[in-house]
Amino acid sequence: MDPNPARPWQRMPKWLKVTLGVFAILFVTGAIFGKSAPAPAPTAAAPASTPPPTTSVPVAAAPSSTVPPPAYTVESVTDGATVVVVGTDGSRRTVHILGITVPTGSNCYGTETLAWATQKLGSAAVQMTTSTEGVALTLADGTDYATNALQTGHAVLATASSTALSAAESAAKQATTGLWAEPCKGMITGPTPQPPAPPAPPAPPPAPPATHEDPPQPPAEESKPDTKPNRTYKNCTEARAAGVTPLYAGEPGYSRKLDRDGDGVACE
Repeated sequence: MDPNPARPWQRMPKWLKVTLGVFAILFVTGAIFGKSAPAPAPTAAAPASTPPPTTSVPVAAAPSSTVPPPAYTVESVTDGATVVVVGTDGSRRTVHILGITVPTGSNCYGTETLAWATQKLGSAAVQMTTSTEGVALTLADGTDYATNALQTGHAVLATASSTALSAAESAAKQATTGLWAEPCKGMITGPTPQPPAPPAPPAPPPAPPATHEDPPQPPAEESKPDTKPNRTYKNCTEARAAGVTPLYAGEPGYSRKLDRDGDGVACE
């Protein structure tokens, strides 16, 4: 019998010893670090005290991130339903006003409509409501431009989609205003109708045939009374007394004896 018999640990293979050693280390580590700390003993609650009054402080609202729509100004007027606008954002657009049709160019009432639209919209600040078919313009005083154009007879209704626009056109028709008056009578797709030419005056009656008549003769001069009666005078004194001097040769009462110088004038 061996005086120093081998212990079971010594008879184990080396690899088993290593494995058991690792498990032992892991067990000790878990025992040390896995134990939860003891919960602290509850303490006596402190006597309740009245909280100080609080004052609510208004919180400023956060600034809105919505960007306001740009404002527009009419730069030019192409016709009564087409304008060029510029925005405060630097944009520049040509827009067609929704719901109306206007006379253009040399068509009936085209010149009058363009002048009215230029006066109404030129350099005006407007608000635009955009749709797929066009835009609606609202002036600074809240007037809808399309409605105003129909009311004053400067446009006709393009579509019957708006009750307000239909009513505005009906009012202009009843008042025969603008293009609903003579000579257009609502016709805006052609030139201004010309009034019929006045009838030609009747031809004058033919002149009567000319007659060859002798012109009237002027009336004969009345014979003047003989202021120098046919008599003889003894001397110039008598002739002067009769008021017939001087006496010229060939006249009644002339005699050579009264003509002393023989010049043909007696009693001169």
